[in-house]
Amino acid sequence: MGIQRPKATPDSFVTRSWFDARAPRTIKLNDTAHARLAALRFGGAILIALLVTGSFLFWPWFPFTLAAVLTPQKTRERLRAASTRWIDGFDQAG
Repeated sequence: MGIQRPKATPDSFVTRSWFDARAPRTIKLNDTAHARLAALRFGGAILIALLVTGSFLFWPWFPFTLAAVLTPQKTRERLRAASTRWIDGFDQAG
C-alpha cells in the first residue's frame, strides 16, 4: 500500500521537505501558533497580490527578474533554512 504519511488535523500540520529541512514532522498548534499562521496567511495573500500586480505592471521583465532571484541554489537553501527556523518556534507533537 505504500508509505503511510502523517495526517494533519485542525490542531496540527505536517511539514514538507520543500520548505522544511527536518520534514516530515508534525507540529502541534496552540492558540498562539494559530495566530502566527493567520498572520502568515495574511502576509502571503499580500505577497501574492504584489506578485500579480508586478507581473502586470512590469511585463515582460518581471518573470525573468523573479526567476533570476529564485533560481540560485544558495537562495533556495537560505529561504528553506529561514522557514525551518521559523517552524522550530512551534511546539512539536511527540
